[in-house]
Amino acid sequence: MAKDYFTSRGLNTPKMMVEAMKYRHEFDMAYVELVDIVSILEFRLVERYPNFRLAIKADAEMREDALTEPHLDRITVRRSVYIAACENDVEARFTLAHELGHYLLHREKHVQMHKDQRGAVQDIAGMNADESIEDQADMFARHFLAPPSLAYQHKSDPERLAAVARIPLRIARGNITMSKWRESYSVRNQTGPSGTQ
Repeated sequence: MAKDYFTSRGLNTPKMMVEAMKYRHEFDMAYVELVDIVSILEFRLVERYPNFRLAIKADAEMREDALTEPHLDRITVRRSVYIAACENDVEARFTLAHELGHYLLHREKHVQMHKDQRGAVQDIAGMNADESIEDQADMFARHFLAPPSLAYQHKSDPERLAAVARIPLRIARGNITMSKWRESYSVRNQTGPSGTQ
């Protein structure tokens, strides 16, 4: 299992929604239903971070699905996961968005951050979602791929949200629930990168 690490600069859900929307704007994906996560990792991220590299490794060379090393400006992905993401596989897309979250949010960490379907072992027992870098990356991924406005638009049809955003159904259901929160109202109605209407 991968190791989870503590962050003292974690964001709660409403703040993570805002952060994810900020990056959707930066990558010119603010108003699209289907985020091209592969294109972001292959082309757009290097525009902002010129030293960034996406490495694709043979499955036999990796124990985990993906690995982020922000201090080395690198995300490494298992070949089968990368190919699946290119084919719009929902779990693979979520994995890449999770790694993007690590890269953007945890640049101060000089550790390897893994995405592993088996979960993560916590560095500090009892961390909450605002303290766990793995939970933070998951939160980022879910709101980056399906922001509150999109989730609310499909609030009565989680299967439709999952289909248009190409996200796992469990994520679609959770995002729809969160999009209805009172705290989500202002984020849901953002039209610009700063939240101005």
